Amino acid sequence: MARFALVLGALSAAGPMAIDMYLPALPMIARDLHATQGQAEWSMTTFFLGLMLGQPFYGPLSDRFGRQPPLLGGMMLFVLASVACSLATTPSVLIVGRFLQGLGSGSAIAISAATIRDRYTGHEAARLLALRVMVLGLSPILSPVLGSALITVVSWRFIFWFAAAYGLLASGLLALIPETRDPVHRTVTHVSKVLGIYGRLIRDRTFIGAVAVIAFMQLAFSAYIADSSFVFIKIDHTPPSLYGAIYASNAIGFISLAQFAPNLMRRFQARRLIMAGSALQAVNAVILFACAATGHVGVAVLIGPLFLFLASFGLVGGPATVTALHNHGPVAGTASSLLSLLQWGSAAVGSGLVALMANGTALPMTTVMMWAALFGLVVAVGAFGGLAGARGAAAAAD
Repeated sequence: MARFALVLGALSAAGPMAIDMYLPALPMIARDLHATQGQAEWSMTTFFLGLMLGQPFYGPLSDRFGRQPPLLGGMMLFVLASVACSLATTPSVLIVGRFLQGLGSGSAIAISAATIRDRYTGHEAARLLALRVMVLGLSPILSPVLGSALITVVSWRFIFWFAAAYGLLASGLLALIPETRDPVHRTVTHVSKVLGIYGRLIRDRTFIGAVAVIAFMQLAFSAYIADSSFVFIKIDHTPPSLYGAIYASNAIGFISLAQFAPNLMRRFQARRLIMAGSALQAVNAVILFACAATGHVGVAVLIGPLFLFLASFGLVGGPATVTALHNHGPVAGTASSLLSLLQWGSAAVGSGLVALMANGTALPMTTVMMWAALFGLVVAVGAFGGLAGARGAAAAAD
């Protein structure tokens, strides 16, 4: 069972690794390609757009043909797109390459949760999702440090060559796990049927509430991802190596709470964890905005609230995902793809807003983070604060 989650985590880590490793190099990439800060950040936005646009297809395809074929196809696209990014000589080529890279890496992100749901529910599913998050969490710990180390000795282009090599290795790991979508359970993929399933999911208060909380958290998180390297490296003059260490330390909080979440689900209802995590993120987002608004954006001031802000996602992610998918086993791939569609669509919105608002200060980043976190808290209270929300979230923990 552990190998199952570890392989899925390694596959899913391709996308986050492609994000995290190049963050320390983003100012350097902008300089070498004669791009503005906004253009460089658009390469992050198009990556998230690729992730988003692949989700409606990967999930239904995996329900129809099994989990492994679309997983392998997506990873091959990721490899080819990584090579294209490494050869980019203009911002436009990099932006398009990043879109295709996101489109390919989205296969594992869309399908892995459904793969777990094929075999497990409740606490067991939460434990496997937490184990997958632990593997995923190695990316924001190791990737920025590795990216910082690479750009001190070689060109930033080697970051994308490394991503291509990782994609090939991760694809080979698919041979270690079985196909989980039995032929007897596979469904015929028609657009009208998929849209009908989406309609039923959207009308499910528990599903859409859990997914919306994840989406708003991802929107806030993507604003941090897109702009943090400019805030720390260009505004605070933080060395890329120290920025990588800060990014990694924040990831540790995220991973730690993600590992505790399954055990906490034994003692507390999932809805309480979702609301607690949403409140933790909102409080720290307001603190970060206040710091930026008053000009206090030094590393020593920001690092504490940022750590708690990101840790909150670890507390919410697993319980919210289990809650969303619990009642939708027969269409888990489609449900998982809708979850990922909204999650990564929100990520594209968050990074895009920061790119549009870029003004050389930390205010664009912290403004987007604060409003996304506040909206997420309102949704969490509205969806899980009443008796109906309590029954839906409690069922997922059974």
